Amino acid sequence: MTNLLILMLLYLTYAAISFWLFNYNFLSPSFVFLSSLSAMLCIAYYAAVNMDMLFAINIRTFAIFAWAGFIFLATEFFVYAGHTVNYFQNNKHVIPKEPEPLIINPQIQRAAVIFLVFSLMLAVVVLYINTGGGSWGDRMRAYRAMFMTNASQIRFFVITSQLYKINIVIADFFGYVLVYNFTACNVPLREMRNYIICVLLFAAYSVLYTAARQSAIELFLFMLMIYTVLNSRPGRKAKIIGLIMKSIPALLLIASIFTILGPLIGRYETTKSSLQNFVEYFCGGLYAFNLRIDLGASTKIWGQSSFSILYQIPKHFGFMQDFQNEQLFAEFHMYGNTVSIFGRWYLDFGATGVFIMTFLVSLLYSLSFYRKIVHSQNISSEHHLARIYYCQFMTALVWAGYDDRINALLTLQTLVFLILTAILYKMLVVEKFKLF
Repeated sequence: MTNLLILMLLYLTYAAISFWLFNYNFLSPSFVFLSSLSAMLCIAYYAAVNMDMLFAINIRTFAIFAWAGFIFLATEFFVYAGHTVNYFQNNKHVIPKEPEPLIINPQIQRAAVIFLVFSLMLAVVVLYINTGGGSWGDRMRAYRAMFMTNASQIRFFVITSQLYKINIVIADFFGYVLVYNFTACNVPLREMRNYIICVLLFAAYSVLYTAARQSAIELFLFMLMIYTVLNSRPGRKAKIIGLIMKSIPALLLIASIFTILGPLIGRYETTKSSLQNFVEYFCGGLYAFNLRIDLGASTKIWGQSSFSILYQIPKHFGFMQDFQNEQLFAEFHMYGNTVSIFGRWYLDFGATGVFIMTFLVSLLYSLSFYRKIVHSQNISSEHHLARIYYCQFMTALVWAGYDDRINALLTLQTLVFLILTAILYKMLVVEKFKLF
């Protein structure tokens, strides 16, 4: 228990240093990453002390987590130091531009609503024709089992999966326009009803399509991060408390949605409290990592777990044999099936691999943040796309304490998201496309 307590205090210190060092910026990669792991460790310690849950860790787990957090923080520091010098040398005389609302033709707005309604209705139909009966919860559990183990056996799955790729682009794009117009341009919400409807329709559709809450939660987290980016000004400490207070209701809403949707998708066991379910969901990765700490690099194929989704392509075309499902999910009997952001890297490459992957992820996010995001309020509207991409992919760091979501970004869906978002921006904002 002592190791867990010290690690919790260490990560809280890391997060505080990150917040101070990088100019009080909520969306610096290190602060998001370290805050996620700090929250997980705090909750795990509380559960271990007050709920008799098994979240004690050994010294090897402690060492890997401690060094990885330091590496992430140090990597961003070097990127930040180089960027700060170059930025202020090259932008001494740049005059900030007044933000202009992003206008999408009302015809397109209505078409998007109709498309999402159709997708939602189809998802309900697919759920019913692929499950044998019983209550709504029974159907959702049956559908989820099929979705997680062998999605290809679901009738009409090809259609719903392609609709999902398109819908997530629509939802993120409309969600961005909604937050940007409201926050930066003071457009009243009553004038953006269709944007709000699109966001809510996608949240409902994603829950039905995946039989899980994560996509819906990530959409609201994405919008909250966009709001934070648009309200953050590096070094302006006076805004920090106000921004925190404004964000609390949004976080409470997200937590409420998480809790409410549990029974609707058949996830909760009646013998467990909501708090216990939340703790197991969010902190299970720590338990799994510690449970497998003595295995070291134990997967059979290079990157089998960390890059498992990339292996689906040669497997699909028969170029390599199938291998165990541990590439996707940890297999154990308590606290879910996640392994924290470090777990898959450790299973593939050991402790050294964790440190190298941590460095690479921090480097990639830090370069993106300081080149395109941190001062983007002073640059032209070409940075709208950069904000959408960064805040969408930042959800991988938001979940760092829970699981490795970097792996989930290495998919065809990510490529489709990048391309379709750019096309939508070009057509709807730059070219002012309309149907008739």
